[in-house]
Amino acid sequence: MDFLINFLGLVASLAVLIWGADKFVDNSSLIAKKIGVSELTIGLTIVALGTSAPEIFVGISSVLNNSESIAMGAVVGSNISNIALIFGVSCIGISFLPKKTPVVQLMPFLVSALILGYVLIDLNVSKFDGILLLLSFCYFLYVINANRNTQTLIDEQQDKNNSITLIFLTIGLISLIFGSRYAVIYAEKIAILLNISELIIGLTIIAIGTSLPELAATISAVLKKKTDMVVGNVIGSNVLNITLVVPIIGFFSSVQLDQVLLSRDYTIMISATIVFMLIVLFYSNKVFSVNAIRLIGILFVSSYILYLLSLSNLI
Repeated sequence: MDFLINFLGLVASLAVLIWGADKFVDNSSLIAKKIGVSELTIGLTIVALGTSAPEIFVGISSVLNNSESIAMGAVVGSNISNIALIFGVSCIGISFLPKKTPVVQLMPFLVSALILGYVLIDLNVSKFDGILLLLSFCYFLYVINANRNTQTLIDEQQDKNNSITLIFLTIGLISLIFGSRYAVIYAEKIAILLNISELIIGLTIIAIGTSLPELAATISAVLKKKTDMVVGNVIGSNVLNITLVVPIIGFFSSVQLDQVLLSRDYTIMISATIVFMLIVLFYSNKVFSVNAIRLIGILFVSSYILYLLSLSNLI
């Protein structure tokens, strides 16, 4: 009975989450057009922050509940999920060659991932590590501000009331946060009923749960042919996961992490990060066909499924 109740709660949370993602992407894109800011920049900032809120909340909750392994697992697992699952799904659903992403926009993405590797070497997140990560967050903000893409677009809904747009944007964001929050709660309860360790819970159930906003936003963006927003969301979400969640652990905890997080999961994360960068830099080139990009997406998603099966000791 407990399993059924939690499962139904998870389904209801997902419904709220998906609805919120649709409203959030639609209205954030509309605002981008009205103020002349590109969808990539919107994805890097407002969408990324909105969809990273669950990870930030999990980080705070984990410190308060002395469950830091869940938060660290969620950060690494969510970043893997954002690339392999979220970006993979967007590649599968792509219908045209996307615009080229500037190299400079990718640098904070790589820098934050490399700094996380440095932080994990001693399997402890210190206050110095937290400061270092916050500095990389400042670098991320500087890059966005210095290289924000603006463009002149014709808005098909020029007469739409700005207040209504902001209201629906806010409602969408709230639905994303609460939908993902309760999805995580029910998913965690299911995992506990199945007797799974904290790190594995963080890497799988919590990571996937906190990545649900990105997944829902990605599906919505793909359906609306806003591929640039997806790329910006993956970059921004991964940077924010590392630079805002991990410092919370560094400043308020001194937990010793599991070696396998560095040797297995971080290795997969940094490998996925590098592959993602290479694909994003070159898949706008005519050398890649739409079908080739879809194949890349299938490989990403398949690899992620294999990773989850490996964590579950099913292969």
